[in-house]
Amino acid sequence: MRNSPALITPKYLGAINVTAWLYRDKDGVDRVQVNPNTTIGELLQEFGPAATPDAEVGIHSEGKAAEWFRTRPELRVLQIFSERLPCPMMCGPMLRHYFPGVPWYYYFDRTAWRTGTGRGLVKTAGEVLKSAYQL
Repeated sequence: MRNSPALITPKYLGAINVTAWLYRDKDGVDRVQVNPNTTIGELLQEFGPAATPDAEVGIHSEGKAAEWFRTRPELRVLQIFSERLPCPMMCGPMLRHYFPGVPWYYYFDRTAWRTGTGRGLVKTAGEVLKSAYQL
């Protein structure tokens, strides 16, 4: 029987989003900065429920990475990889504004996995990531 840790199930793969940013340091060395998101569950456990339901969102991995680079202006971002297409409400506009011209790469775009009617998902993020990572 194969070992199948819970973190690689579609449920958990769908809850976690990792971003990896290729950057060049002041010495011209290319490096990678990796940031996971902070899930709603983690925030609820640490701080309890938000004042209003619409405030119960996780901290996006792209936002955490962008803040890391904001505090290190000597670093030059070359490429951005995120497991999912950055969200259109917060992360997409933030990346376009603060990192113009930096290419994005991703595995999952929920609009590409809709049914023909557009109402449901053919595959969830977790299912697509499980296949992409050959798990």
